[in-house]
Amino acid sequence: MTAYVIGEEEVVLGFALIGVAGSAPASREDALREFSAAIQRAEPVLVLITEVAAEWIADEIHNAVLTGKMVQVIAGVHPARRRREDAQALLLSALGIKL
Repeated sequence: MTAYVIGEEEVVLGFALIGVAGSAPASREDALREFSAAIQRAEPVLVLITEVAAEWIADEIHNAVLTGKMVQVIAGVHPARRRREDAQALLLSALGIKL
């Protein structure tokens, strides 16, 4: 399995220091193109994508995860504009449990 990072330039450069390839998209279209290319590789790939870039292509990420692709949203240099619920709340919501 290989890893591929998509996000701010500083994050991509940091991962490059440990040998992980990546790209720093400047727009939604760039992010979508890079994400699509990464998940369509022949070998299994773990896509690490920063929160800011993930906001641009949230629907595509959701669909990829539902089809079994490995995608992890990570913190980036810039904070995301909106905060999502924590993982436990999302899981309980998906299961239809309300506390």
